[in-house]
Amino acid sequence: MNILIVDDEPYVGRFLSDFITTIDPEIKVKVVERAAEAVRCFEEFNPDIVLLDIHLPDGNGIDLLRDLKGRGGRFEVLMISGNATLEDAVQAIKYGAYDFLLKPFSDLGLLEKSIFRAIDSVNLKTQNELLMAQLAQKNIELEELNRRLHSLSISDDLTGLYNMRFMNEFVNKEILRAKRYNRNFSIILLDLDSLKSTNDKYGHLAGSHLIKSVAGLLMQMVRRSDTVARFGGDEFLIFADELNYESAMSVGERIRESIEKMQVNFEGNIITTTASIGIACFPDDGVDFKELFSKADAAMYFAKNNGKNRVYLAREVSKT
Repeated sequence: MNILIVDDEPYVGRFLSDFITTIDPEIKVKVVERAAEAVRCFEEFNPDIVLLDIHLPDGNGIDLLRDLKGRGGRFEVLMISGNATLEDAVQAIKYGAYDFLLKPFSDLGLLEKSIFRAIDSVNLKTQNELLMAQLAQKNIELEELNRRLHSLSISDDLTGLYNMRFMNEFVNKEILRAKRYNRNFSIILLDLDSLKSTNDKYGHLAGSHLIKSVAGLLMQMVRRSDTVARFGGDEFLIFADELNYESAMSVGERIRESIEKMQVNFEGNIITTTASIGIACFPDDGVDFKELFSKADAAMYFAKNNGKNRVYLAREVSKT
């Protein structure tokens, strides 16, 4: 605890210094007689308590009080004077003084109480600042935790892609936007054709590795405006923004060919696979996600039931 005494009467400064160190030897005390010295010492000494005379040879204590308080901090100021007016006391309290003491200090018990109350106030401010800092840190940690929990709630554990919980909400929002601006988009649904045989031959870890590899391939192939999600064990869904039938078919074929050509190395074994793909377009195939997904799903199973490793549009399947 540091206490700065600012008083132009040397004997007052000595008395207060001796008095403070008597009541608490651990308190560090500095004494100055002028306002300019007080400002310099305030910056260097960083006092917790300032005992400030209202009348100084090079300035007014009230003005110095305003200056010091304007700098911010958790310190307290006790104004002292031998001939202050009521207006002086009112101004001192107005500008942040903790207490106003009159000289000579006839009641040393009152002086001691005032000093210790000011010390308690500083300690309380310090504790409050610490608690506020801890609270702010906890809020940051809580926000990060909430962000991570939200991310986990909308992400697939294995691939890191979005899950269908997210995609359902996302596509329905995109439908509202597409209706507002008269835009289209496509839903591309694909299912791997050989996951079961991969699991049977190489084990489920190999199957998981294959799924992650396909997820990585899809993320490399789609545009920034597209969104990829994993649905179920070996099914993936792509929201392809502003793609009509022809463009979506072209994208679907490129994806199918890339998956067919992909070779996945798992523990020295080369794993290959193919994908059956179904495509539905908004608004022709549906006006909500449930309907679009149903149409894309039907097209995908049509591809799977007609030789696999194929791409079908929902409108083609509806004609059969």
